[in-house]
Amino acid sequence: MPASQFSSAQSARQALADRLRDIRLDAGLTARGLSTAAGWHEAKTSKIEHGKQQPSEADLRTWCAVCSSPELLADLIAELRSVDSMWLDWRRAERTGLRHLNASVRDLYERTRQYRSYCQTMVPGLLQTAAYTTAVLTSIRDRRLGRVS
Repeated sequence: MPASQFSSAQSARQALADRLRDIRLDAGLTARGLSTAAGWHEAKTSKIEHGKQQPSEADLRTWCAVCSSPELLADLIAELRSVDSMWLDWRRAERTGLRHLNASVRDLYERTRQYRSYCQTMVPGLLQTAAYTTAVLTSIRDRRLGRVS
């Protein structure tokens, strides 16, 4: 079964973040040193390196300049645009409803004879009740919209 668009987009974001961290380390800089040289708060560097915040193209220019790696800039910008495109695709799919994504894997689901799942934080999908699913999805939506419940 193909990975969800969300997990693919998040994985791509994390891969970019890991690459930026490696560039910083190769330059012999600490996160604090990079932040100071870039004129950023330390939290920004941390969020970017942990995949919590997407860097902008200007951030990548600064990152490469501070790390003395201007030759990497074009490739990093291409990677950033690819990640942005993946997130845009996911948001479009989410906005129009996920029914068509579920339909795309229906044949695989129907052929499945044994299914194993482990999730430390949620009840597996096949065991969820309608009320539980509604509560989880409402919580996710509220968190994305910045609402605190």
